[in-house]
Amino acid sequence: MIQRKQTLFLILAALLTLVCAALHFEWIDLVLLLSATLSVYTIFIYRKRMLQARLCLIGIGGLLGWYILLAVVQRQILSTVESLPMISAILLFLARKGVLDDEKLVRAADRIR
Repeated sequence: MIQRKQTLFLILAALLTLVCAALHFEWIDLVLLLSATLSVYTIFIYRKRMLQARLCLIGIGGLLGWYILLAVVQRQILSTVESLPMISAILLFLARKGVLDDEKLVRAADRIR
């Protein structure tokens, strides 16, 4: 559902991750491609909010794992392009917060019925 703010966060996170993977392609960037794919998949399972929240956490973990791999492989200061996945991780965190807020709202509405 495009009306939800977390959908926009997930789209932006996927786009930023893909831009970083395209501009900085190495073998470790497969993690970025998986994270972007996971973000897009998460958009389409809007009826399963708790699974969405878990997938956002997995995406954040994948991006942090990419940074660890990058630090081990390159051992140099990060460039501007390599900072885009960190922005994606922040967007995934915001999307997770939005999903959990929606879940809380749905549970409150079910309690009233």
